[in-house]
Amino acid sequence: MADEERIEPTLDPNAAAPAAGASPPANGDNIQEAEKPKSKKMLFIIIGVVVLLVAAVGGYLYMQSSEEARKLKEAEAKRPENILKKQLMERKENAPPIYIPLEEMIVNLPGRGGEHYLQAKIVLRTNDSATEGKIKNFMPVIRDKIITVLSSRQMQELATVEGKVMMAREIALVINSIIAPQLTAIYILQQQPGTADMQNLERIGAVPKETSSGQKITGEAARAAAEFWNVTEMDLPVQAVLFSSFVMQ
Repeated sequence: MADEERIEPTLDPNAAAPAAGASPPANGDNIQEAEKPKSKKMLFIIIGVVVLLVAAVGGYLYMQSSEEARKLKEAEAKRPENILKKQLMERKENAPPIYIPLEEMIVNLPGRGGEHYLQAKIVLRTNDSATEGKIKNFMPVIRDKIITVLSSRQMQELATVEGKVMMAREIALVINSIIAPQLTAIYILQQQPGTADMQNLERIGAVPKETSSGQKITGEAARAAAEFWNVTEMDLPVQAVLFSSFVMQ
């Protein structure tokens, strides 16, 4: 017992301080480490919200600008001069011909020696595939106009080659005036120089309106008139009317 060491209690405060003070710093470090992920998560959330807001604002501005551009484009496309330019630019001189057959038509013909009738099968020549769709859309009106033209001729008149050619050209003109009225109006005025005054050019949108108000014609108006004025039968949707059958009795 005498050899046993005795550990005497001490009142020295420095002796227990290291052991007692070891745990508080460890708790503080854990709190700081736990706060770091939370702060990072909050930062990511804020960045995400900002990105969404920027994207929403950018999308709205883009949609607004696209809508304004679309309206402006539509307004420009509806201007008469731009419609005519588009029609003239759609020339397909090197395109192969497309033939559109119509249903057979039978009409009464005025003439000497009693009643006569004409039985005709008509084929339209074009080089634009869109023409067929336009003709189908206006078919009731087109048939009515063709019948009017056919029945207005006398039998003696249609017995000549010149008579058939003139009637075919008139039928083509009637159809073109239905499916392409502005372009056909320019063509008609071109064929009739006596009516080709500035007021008529204005009316169909070939030149600006201010040119006939007493002012001198501008260079722009002159160029526009020259461009629109050069219209031939090959520039019209229906280039020719052909007869696959032509019987008169």
